[in-house]
Amino acid sequence: MSIASSVLFAGLHFPDGGELPNFELMTGPQRLCNKGHFLSHEGEPEPDLYLLRSGWLCCSVTTPAGDRQITTFHLPGDLVGMPSIAREVAAESISALTDSVVEVIPLDAFAIAFRQQPRLAALLYMSAQEERVRLIHQLTLVGRVHSVKRMAAFLLSIFHRVRVSVPGVDDSFALPLTQQDLGDATGMSVVHANRALRILRERGYASLQKGVLTVHDYSGLVKFAGSPADSKRSTAWI
Repeated sequence: MSIASSVLFAGLHFPDGGELPNFELMTGPQRLCNKGHFLSHEGEPEPDLYLLRSGWLCCSVTTPAGDRQITTFHLPGDLVGMPSIAREVAAESISALTDSVVEVIPLDAFAIAFRQQPRLAALLYMSAQEERVRLIHQLTLVGRVHSVKRMAAFLLSIFHRVRVSVPGVDDSFALPLTQQDLGDATGMSVVHANRALRILRERGYASLQKGVLTVHDYSGLVKFAGSPADSKRSTAWI
């Protein structure tokens, strides 16, 4: 997948070839990360930044007690590892949920973007803010929302992202997340995650069967979850 087709750059015109192709040239060689393997571990020095070309990744942190909290999932076209730019060591661990292909982005490429390509720099900044908004919503869900509604809102968030990122997706798509992954992302035990999924299925909102998520009643799921509407700002001002 080209970064030009990612959600971040959708609808933005770069005349005469412009800045976006230059950013493509800044990415490094491709790396394959097999399912279940790690690209990086929390606390490792000099963490890399990646562009995800294909597959699913997840980022997580580990508590002193050894519990995992998944902070975000990454889909093709995403920039991965952005929070670690501000640190000398990796802020989170990055692992592959499926066989995935990434490209390393040298920090020098970001320096060039911010010095010489202001529109591209603005988009990269917006990308970081999008990730921050997702974390705000996730923190609210984990801290203040009942478990079943929490699962509903989480599935809706993934559903919206996949429909934008993967052309042709309708009401069903492959979701490579285990119940442990779902629990670690929503702050639930596997037992509670399974119960929440069962209730959503019994109420006819959505079901997760054999790795396929199907949204049966989109409007009902939205109403039940009480999620805020997606109000992403246009990039026309850039």
